[in-house]
Amino acid sequence: MAKTQAFPYTEIAPNTYEIGEFDCASMFLIVGDEKAMLIDTGTGIGDLKGFLRKLTDKPLMVCYTHNHMDHVGGAGAFDNAHIHPKDMAAFATGGVIGLSVERRIWYITMIAEREKGDYPYDLNVDVTEWGPQPPLTPLEDGQVIDLGNRRVTVVACPGHSAGSVTFLDENTRTLFLGDACNCNLLLGGGAPGTPNFTSIEKALFHLKRLQGMYDRYDRYYNGHYDFRPLGEPLGDDVLPDAITACERIIAGTATVVVKPSPLRPGATQHVVTVGRTSVSFNPDGMH
Repeated sequence: MAKTQAFPYTEIAPNTYEIGEFDCASMFLIVGDEKAMLIDTGTGIGDLKGFLRKLTDKPLMVCYTHNHMDHVGGAGAFDNAHIHPKDMAAFATGGVIGLSVERRIWYITMIAEREKGDYPYDLNVDVTEWGPQPPLTPLEDGQVIDLGNRRVTVVACPGHSAGSVTFLDENTRTLFLGDACNCNLLLGGGAPGTPNFTSIEKALFHLKRLQGMYDRYDRYYNGHYDFRPLGEPLGDDVLPDAITACERIIAGTATVVVKPSPLRPGATQHVVTVGRTSVSFNPDGMH
């Protein structure tokens, strides 16, 4: 039985597509004159590679916003992977979240139960063993990717992970955020002293840098579509409200709520909310 290619998708700008992974994640396809760029590969449901060939036959450069399971889960179907060096070491473990079939199906099922959608997949067929890992090529802050009359700039934004990056598409003036900023922003990346840890101060610096680039983009998309419809950009309020939340955390003026972690059963998270944007952080990670 063939894997599903029934991915929901929409053309958000000429030769620019958001591809939904059945409510689990968003992937983005940017097509230039010479080659195409895929941003993230989701959790790894179905035949994403086969589906992409319906949209373009150009050589495909696969780039990752970060190394978490729900963004690198489909990596094994492709022959290349470009990612920031700080997220390379844990690539094969999904950012230490886990990439086993069981772990990925747990995540997919959790999302399906939360979103209550009607999904054209069979988990027994469409989720297979992860791998093989493609060769990893480093992405660097400020790097310009030329797709042929289309330039995409890599902009580092550590916080959600140590190697989180965003991608700025000059042609459409669109910023692709991954999980570097969204309405449910998880910061820290682990305990202080561990390789993936990023302080709140450092995360705030890079969020403010994104905000300071406002004259280079008109809209931004995050790597999920649970706080926005597929194809619609994230609200203009989210980045400034995330910045305000981080500023309040650092100043000690934030109202902090301790909640159960949705991704780590039995664990808790410290959350600060501004507007509709919640920022989760590690209170041990303050400098």
